[in-house]
Parts: sequence; C-alpha cells; structure tokens
Amino acid sequence: MTSASLLIVFLVGTVVGALTGLVLGGSIGTVYLAILAGFLGSIAALFVRNTIIARGAGIGPDDSRTPILVIIYAAVASLAGSLAAKEVLDLSEISSAPVGLGALAGLFSAFLLAMLMITYYTNPGEPPMLRKRS
Repeated sequence: MTSASLLIVFLVGTVVGALTGLVLGGSIGTVYLAILAGFLGSIAALFVRNTIIARGAGIGPDDSRTPILVIIYAAVASLAGSLAAKEVLDLSEISSAPVGLGALAGLFSAFLLAMLMITYYTNPGEPPMLRKRS
C-alpha cells in the first residue's frame, strides 16, 4: 500500500509539473514557473492520491487520508523542491526547457511531500507505513 501510494504521488506530481511547464513556459519567469509547477504538482498529487485511496481502486481501504497539517507543510515544502529543481537545471545548463523545469519541480516537490507523509505516520520503533494514527 505504501509503495502504490508513493508511486501515485511521484507520477502525478511529475506529470502536473510538466504540464504546467508546457502551458506557462514562455509567459512567466523560470523561478515563478518552478514554484507554480511544484505547488500545483504537490497539491494535485495529494488530491489524486486521496481520491484513489478513498475509492478503494484495488489499492486498499481508506486508512491513510492525508491530514490538513501535512497538506500545509507540503505547500511550504514545495517551495524548497521547486527552487532546488531550478538550481539543478541551472547547474546542468539546460534551464531553457520549461517542460523539464516543471517536471523536475513537480518531482522534487512530490518527493518532499512523500517524505512528510511517511514521517507523519511513522511511530518510533515501527517500520515506516502510511496508515492512520491510533
């Protein structure tokens, strides 16, 4: 269940970030594009993950909805992921590709979101799992 949930978050975050880069590529600056792509990618990843888990689409019962606190922290963490993606692309000297910037910003933001979800649900002494706190 944890692996499927994380794959959903990574895939949706990357795709939404790339689509944001594709749509807004030439109209705004790279910093703003990275921030917007990361933010939209992480919020869309949370929404899709919660929708798929809630409907029980073969992944499992609804036992790991993302709390509001994690969503707020993910929105703040998407800033760090987005700006890290911009710096990576600047160092690799391929920053002229807005779709790549958006995809990387979405992926990095989704990665930080996944770490936040795992940390929130992990109890000391137990293996990391995404489940409801008791």
